[in-house]
Amino acid sequence: MAGTTFSTTLQTLRKNRGVTQEQLANHLGVSPQAVSKWENGSYPDGDLLPQIADYFEVSIDYLYGRAKDNVSLEQQLLEAIKGINVPPDYDHSEHMDRIMKYIWAMQLGLWPENKQYFDRTRSEGDHVIVSTLYDKSGFNFFRLNKSLEFFTVMKRPEKGFASYFKVTDELTELFAFLGKKENLEVLFYLLSLDAGNSVSVSTIAKRVGISEAEAGEAMEYLKQVPKYETGNRILMEVSVLDEYDKKESLYAVNGSVACTVLLLLAGADMMIHPPGSYAMSIGCSDKAWLERDQMDFLQKPGKK
Repeated sequence: MAGTTFSTTLQTLRKNRGVTQEQLANHLGVSPQAVSKWENGSYPDGDLLPQIADYFEVSIDYLYGRAKDNVSLEQQLLEAIKGINVPPDYDHSEHMDRIMKYIWAMQLGLWPENKQYFDRTRSEGDHVIVSTLYDKSGFNFFRLNKSLEFFTVMKRPEKGFASYFKVTDELTELFAFLGKKENLEVLFYLLSLDAGNSVSVSTIAKRVGISEAEAGEAMEYLKQVPKYETGNRILMEVSVLDEYDKKESLYAVNGSVACTVLLLLAGADMMIHPPGSYAMSIGCSDKAWLERDQMDFLQKPGKK
């Protein structure tokens, strides 16, 4: 009975993946005849089972029909991610690839006619392709270009997006700062530094090609963001003393906060280079993105 379950499961997984017995055999380093025997009641060697499970992105228990029906999808995803070995250099590229596949599977699941998983098509040129869902609950956005692939999801707050996003002095100051080319170049240079490396204002000025006064002004702004909130700041500052006890500041970007800068740049890039086409996208909301009743700067309409 177990042999029948394994054979049926293997054959179903292979056909759903759209690969031949020969292609699967080549991946596993065995003959096509071996795969044929497995699909007709025999078993592979035990050391091949992890390879087969990894190839089809399932557990070994699943291959034998022993996957528990009461295990939540969230737990199955956790176990699938944990099953990926992390190399010594902490390169999580395989995790990233797996996560992107899971996200794409969720996008496919939005369409009832999609009965089987198929891999996403990613553009290699300048033509931007996105997959998105937006309705009154919020939105998700999946950029499918090989040049830059990312996914984000944002759930609409109970009182609407405008209850969170406000036109504040801090926001206008940030856009004013980013509106200067030399400030963007300073920010890009800081993001190019490896972890543990710091630079002085004079070095920043020389490398970016601006005056020390301009570099100093940029650092003064960045080191006080966020201005009023507690938490990690974008810029880290350390002071060093020379032989005459003269103090000099060295700067580096906080790695955990740098991700938000890249998100901002990704959003700006999508505004400059909007999508050329869509794949598996659903837009079904007649609700405004921002709620006027949350905007205290709006003037009341005058009487006719």
